[in-house]
Amino acid sequence: MAPKVQILLNVVFGLICCNSVTTVSSSFPYYGTKIGALTRLHHGVSGDVYAVDSRTLFIKNFNYDGEAPAAYFYVGHTPKPSNDGAQRLRDERGGENALTRRYRNKDITLPLPDGKTLRDIKWFSIWCDEFAVNFGDVSIPSDLDFPRPQKIAPLKGVHEVSSDNIVIVDAQTLLIPNFSYDGEAPDAKFWVGRGQRPSPQGLRIPDENGKEIPLRRYERKTIVLTLPDDLTIFDIGHFGVWCEAFTVDFGHVRIPEGLNVPPSLKMLGISPQVKTHMHALRLTG
Repeated sequence: MAPKVQILLNVVFGLICCNSVTTVSSSFPYYGTKIGALTRLHHGVSGDVYAVDSRTLFIKNFNYDGEAPAAYFYVGHTPKPSNDGAQRLRDERGGENALTRRYRNKDITLPLPDGKTLRDIKWFSIWCDEFAVNFGDVSIPSDLDFPRPQKIAPLKGVHEVSSDNIVIVDAQTLLIPNFSYDGEAPDAKFWVGRGQRPSPQGLRIPDENGKEIPLRRYERKTIVLTLPDDLTIFDIGHFGVWCEAFTVDFGHVRIPEGLNVPPSLKMLGISPQVKTHMHALRLTG
């Protein structure tokens, strides 16, 4: 990717499409890059910690007895957990109060403090402010390869199908910048499937409005598409525009294997949000 190319776009975080379509379920749960298990030191703390992206942690099966007087989630840049250089995190509900409730095999998502990324911290801990005690922690490797949105090739084909480089925002979301299509075909749909090339055995993908009607004319419009149900980019080998009535490929791109992209909110067990929560994505190509 060209080093000078930058895309800064606001994407609605948590856009989830619920239209029914026959899909192939993902063959494994995916929460991001696993960092490690929390050390089990005090108050029943345990759980597996994942990097969702550069600014977000996910804890699978988190446990804590809730009995300490002033326990909080913390991150820091010292070699080991301590009060020095530590920053408190909001809890999974956005609260700032101490962790006084009990957690039993809970899955929780925690954003880092504003302006911080996983490159800036060396550990995550459940820490008691009152007694300066570490209840359990995990080290953040300096070379951690955390998930991030990935650019792939642009669309280019017949019926004026074209786009800029497509961005795989997360495992269920595609951003198609400056998408064009002349709208002249009778039954064009967004299409995905296994293998490197489209075929009638593929799956139609709802448009940016969640509909599966034939595509209208687009002229350099940036759109966001969500893979339906449990379908992920790990299940497909291509994406494109396909005429379902005449089984014609109007243009497609391959989806590279092994893309290190974030999981979607749905994959983390987070329901669609009523409020608008914007997630700024910055890609350098």
